[in-house]
Amino acid sequence: MKSKKGFVHASRALLDGWISSCEATLPEELYRSALQLFTANMVLCVQRNGRPLIVHGYSAQAGQNTTVDEFACGWLASRHHEIQKQARPVSTRELIETKGNHVAFDTLLLPQKGGGWSLAAFDIQLMLPVPRVNLQMDGIDHSILQLLYRGLSVKEIAQQVELSHRTIEHRTERLKARLGARTLPQLVALSIANGLSGKGSRFL
Repeated sequence: MKSKKGFVHASRALLDGWISSCEATLPEELYRSALQLFTANMVLCVQRNGRPLIVHGYSAQAGQNTTVDEFACGWLASRHHEIQKQARPVSTRELIETKGNHVAFDTLLLPQKGGGWSLAAFDIQLMLPVPRVNLQMDGIDHSILQLLYRGLSVKEIAQQVELSHRTIEHRTERLKARLGARTLPQLVALSIANGLSGKGSRFL
């Protein structure tokens, strides 16, 4: 039977390995069996001898692998001493802004028993560019975006807000132009990122 992949399964394998490890256990021994469970949006990073190294790099989004891998190394390096002091596994869920992107991720951090190396597994759930604009939207624009978030088409939105189909098309094109979006899905993603940045309104 084929093993199920994904962060839940990989984390479980890493935790099982950590529980049965000892002070002399090498990180390779800990993550060897878990690596086959990693997917393209996951990163595995190990810090030892004062520097972090990528064991499994991010490959889900073309052109972003270097950015994500650098972020993972920096994140682990910044948490290394804290993890060593806690001397136990730490699981977190974060949403941060880094190098012009919003990154949402789950992570599992594991310290070497007795001190030494540390290991971090990341599940990158969301990566959006940070828009540098202020949308200055009116109530109708807000309604259009909220209905787009709910998956409605332009025609359905027109019926909901009681405006013509052409008016909604014009307004969505104007919003796309302001945010630099080429498609409606990209407009939705960038408008959410704009809200996360605190520019204009936050979206529910």
